[in-house]
Amino acid sequence: MSPVLKFKSRSGLHPNPARPIISIGTINVDQLMGPVTHWPDPGTETVYPDYEMRVGGGLGNFGAALKALGAKQHMVVNVGDDAMGDWLQSQFGVLADHWHRSQTVTSVTIGMTHADKERTFLSNEGHSSVFDAEMVRAMLVGTKLDGAIALVVGSFLMPRLLPDCADILAELHQGGAIVALDTAWPTGGWSSGVQAHLESWLDHVDVLLINDAEAAGILGISVPEFDRDVEGCLARIADKLHDDAIIVIKRGASGATAFGHGTITHVPVPEHVAVVDTVGAGDCFNAGFLMALQQNADLKSALRAGIDVAGKAIASQPRRYPELSDLSTDVAAILAGGVKSRAQTITFDQMENS
Repeated sequence: MSPVLKFKSRSGLHPNPARPIISIGTINVDQLMGPVTHWPDPGTETVYPDYEMRVGGGLGNFGAALKALGAKQHMVVNVGDDAMGDWLQSQFGVLADHWHRSQTVTSVTIGMTHADKERTFLSNEGHSSVFDAEMVRAMLVGTKLDGAIALVVGSFLMPRLLPDCADILAELHQGGAIVALDTAWPTGGWSSGVQAHLESWLDHVDVLLINDAEAAGILGISVPEFDRDVEGCLARIADKLHDDAIIVIKRGASGATAFGHGTITHVPVPEHVAVVDTVGAGDCFNAGFLMALQQNADLKSALRAGIDVAGKAIASQPRRYPELSDLSTDVAAILAGGVKSRAQTITFDQMENS
């Protein structure tokens, strides 16, 4: 049996359900087309039967999932000053009233689907390439941070924000927010420069949300190596974060694993999911997990909520983000704040040690 791995618990996490879930990151328009059976030759035209246009990007998927669940949220994002930017804002109503409109085109991703459900993505730089710390701070003015959950997602896709990302995370943390980070996969891989940025961020991170490939990349190992020693690998990542931090590994069909306060918690996928479209699965998991955390759910329940929300989303075509009524009864009750349990009367870290 592996040894029990311990954190030195300090103050724990104290989410306030009255505060919004804040998200800072990338949003774009996704246009999916296919199935592609062979790559078209230059100069030719090919017609495909399937097409869908929808909100994309880490923050876009996350925000759309939270919106369907009826969560309190505050989105910190920019879009281009064009028709695509208008369309993105129209998908979020009053949630988009304060978004920054940048004098450039909106970022668009063309996803070419293949028969084996894999996809090839083609994206332009667009508005995400000019998103910066000044815009972030302006959109946070007047937002109460104490007890709020703040997710930063896709930092490596925002080159102007990247140099100031550590400062933004620190300001959120100092303001009393519970800071969550989803690194996403850096386009250039886990280079020494990327690792240096990550090292400067992790002191300010309370909840690290990554998948198994990202976890392996951070450690410079392969996914099979990570799978062979999950507990040891989580301990190595935990050494990079502060004592109260929680690490969540999204593991696809294998479920999700979390490490916090000396305890590893694993939740498998409870039933077969007829997967249609995995794009944004991790972002949907983040929505369910963080919304449960906001309601002071225990760690196992939060993992179950993330899995349930993601599973319902990736089984839909065209994409439909689940509402509370679509989820299992106990998960829906947790997200609605309707469960009277110890999780509502003690702190998150105490629940994990009980």
